[in-house]
Amino acid sequence: MIHEREAAARKDVLEVFEALCPHIAGNPYVPHWPTGPQAKFLGSHVTSGADPANVFEALYGGAAGGGKSDALLMSAAQYAWKHPEFAGVCLRRSYAELAQPGALMDRAMRWWLKAGVDWNGTDKLFTFPNGARVKMAYHGHPRDDLQFQSTEYQLAAWDELTHWPDATAYEWISLSRLRRPDGSRLPLRALSASNPGGPGHTWVRNRFVGGVDVGTGRVVEPQHLYVPARLDDNPHLDQTSYRRALMRLHPTVRQQLLAGDWSAREPGDYFRVEWFGPMLDPEHDEIPRGEAVQIRWWDLAASEREDAARTAGVLMARLRSGARIVVHAVAFRATPGKRDAAICRQAHLDGRHTIVGLEIEGGSGGPAQFEALAKRLKAEGFRVVGARPRSPLTEAESRVMVRTPVSTSGKEARADPVASCLERGYQRRGECNDTGEPWWGADAGRPWTEQRDGIRIYAGPWTQAYLDELEGFPDARLLDQVDATSGAWAWLEAHPFGLRVAPGEERRRRPAELAGLHPEDRGGRDPGAPGAPEGGARGRERWRP
Repeated sequence: MIHEREAAARKDVLEVFEALCPHIAGNPYVPHWPTGPQAKFLGSHVTSGADPANVFEALYGGAAGGGKSDALLMSAAQYAWKHPEFAGVCLRRSYAELAQPGALMDRAMRWWLKAGVDWNGTDKLFTFPNGARVKMAYHGHPRDDLQFQSTEYQLAAWDELTHWPDATAYEWISLSRLRRPDGSRLPLRALSASNPGGPGHTWVRNRFVGGVDVGTGRVVEPQHLYVPARLDDNPHLDQTSYRRALMRLHPTVRQQLLAGDWSAREPGDYFRVEWFGPMLDPEHDEIPRGEAVQIRWWDLAASEREDAARTAGVLMARLRSGARIVVHAVAFRATPGKRDAAICRQAHLDGRHTIVGLEIEGGSGGPAQFEALAKRLKAEGFRVVGARPRSPLTEAESRVMVRTPVSTSGKEARADPVASCLERGYQRRGECNDTGEPWWGADAGRPWTEQRDGIRIYAGPWTQAYLDELEGFPDARLLDQVDATSGAWAWLEAHPFGLRVAPGEERRRRPAELAGLHPEDRGGRDPGAPGAPEGGARGRERWRP
């Protein structure tokens, strides 16, 4: 009698579980029972009350070791078990990620081949005995769209979603390739798994988790379901040794992977957000008039294609004291005509006190492009300078173009002194532990207008995207604003703001005029600063309005 009641109770429980999380109990292609969070994730399209006619989106993520890859494979097997018409696709950003040991494809082989599922290594396709199919695929470049044309899936399972720097590939496949076969009642699902961090951290967090926008302070509400994954939820992992391994990581990464903290930002290789210090308020922290020189430096491109480089312009000021300020940044894709018009509009918004800097592209067409745009800007009353760091300037070019004092070995070399300046300012303000450097704490307690080194930044609706790009450098796909930042910084380094010279006055300054000025104002850097120049005509040039 007791056994009968237990059997009846077990049956009732399984019926309830089936209603909440269909096709998991008894599924021969799911080798172990899902954890509580996994079951919630697998049944979320049912329990959330979502419209079955629309694509349902959910993210299972957070801490490392939470069983995220298992949850995605369970979702693929879920409807493949009893629905011959089912077709799903599991995605990573590259084939190398897809095929590495323990990743989706390797794990699916260990799960499914022994259960009678056929594997086509050429097409990377699993075919279940009833005819249902699950494809293993990658998408790391816009040209990879071609392999998904004329396809129809009911499930797109995205592993490590934050590895995609933006939502373009995700939305292309999840919103346009998920369709039902005629007469089918299969749900349409875009399910993802990911840890915090990576180049796509911000867009994934905003879409599924929500948070606070750095630039505006505005609360971003999530658009879709998020199911947290925790290390403690996974009984199939040696949690003690895994936790011990995570404790060796950088504190920020450890917080992301161990606690699943989406508010913790992954440290950048070159630039880190905390090095900028507290953000400046554009309403209250105005740059004192007559105490700074500023330039909007443009890194030019000419295309409207989604995969093309962007035109980027970074407005940076350098105070008389020596500190630099990132005032504004913008990036867009446009054809040459629209691009030039946008640059001219932005110049009027910035004002005629702002110099317009243009990087001169390599090749014979670069100077012609520069001259055409410079002529247009000058006709509208703006001062224009240019630079072509990879080639020597002719005598004629040197009259209008500024040779930037940076290395010519690539983006990283040009960004390196900028990153060094940024970190040095962080140390000078004493916002970190004592580094032992002679300049540590030298600017502690000084108003931002009197700080002598480093880079500060204004808060604004553009700030978050700008910081994401800087922190993702050099591995992120989008690097145009980093190039523009390097150009602006290099010009200001070659033309530090000091004594103003009246228009037309070209006399050499007397030593008495320079007496008592900070070394920044004498054309060099703080002698204690790393890489301070020894002198030279270019380093002593002054800005002349």
